[in-house]
Amino acid sequence: MKISFHRFKLRPKVELNYLSSTHIREGVFLKSESDKGIGYCEYFPHPELGDESVDEFLKTFKEQKTLAQKKALYLLDAKWIDLGVNIRFFNHQFFQKGDSPHAKIIKYKIRHKDDFGFLELLEDKHILRLDANGLFSQESWRNFFSSIPQEFIRFIDYIEDPIDDGQWKNILLPCAQDFIQGSPSDVKIFKPYRDFFSQDPKRIIFSGNMGHGLSNYQSYLELVHSGDLNEFHGILTNSIYQDSSDLFSGNYNEGFLPNKSELESYIKEIASLNWTLL
Repeated sequence: MKISFHRFKLRPKVELNYLSSTHIREGVFLKSESDKGIGYCEYFPHPELGDESVDEFLKTFKEQKTLAQKKALYLLDAKWIDLGVNIRFFNHQFFQKGDSPHAKIIKYKIRHKDDFGFLELLEDKHILRLDANGLFSQESWRNFFSSIPQEFIRFIDYIEDPIDDGQWKNILLPCAQDFIQGSPSDVKIFKPYRDFFSQDPKRIIFSGNMGHGLSNYQSYLELVHSGDLNEFHGILTNSIYQDSSDLFSGNYNEGFLPNKSELESYIKEIASLNWTLL
């Protein structure tokens, strides 16, 4: 198998989490060529959350040292680009400051330890998924939680990675594991770009990599193959970059489907890029 790469850059419209800024971010497309045909995949890291950089990823790719590298090779070999799939899925709304809430289930990233911008959403009885990215200590979490009116607690579906030390027994909310392997947890956030799917007794929510469209589409394909289509997942992230591809059509209430014409144009565009042999 011959593998080539093409680096790309995306400029965020907003800070993606409390550890990041709106600086230009780098990702990479990979292309495989073999007697099986041509395959593509994407790696778009979040180094501030523990992902290895594009340089590190490419430098040791042939050695297959990390799960992300192994998953990329699997995607390249399996040729996971099937434009014939047309299965509906549901997605939560990735809420940003200034947005109007359109969805029953909303994901809200907590930007700082006094960020209570989600309380108005709870007042309107939206179901919230909070994401702290390990922002809190045990003490600061107690202070934060005590400021949430108790009548709103029932509208919080879960909180992702609340405390960096992984000791979550005193969170008093359902917890979800993403980048931090905390315990106890009720939900697993599964990112297909950096891991292999395995059955788990916990709820599994599929999540995109907040990168380019290719990874989102391949995450969608894995979702319809292995995931729970009754759940609301987190593959789509509301065009958070200056230049982004909208490869799905639909809405938060009725669900989303691939936009085949947009996908075909998108894959042709990727195929026409300048590639460098790895």
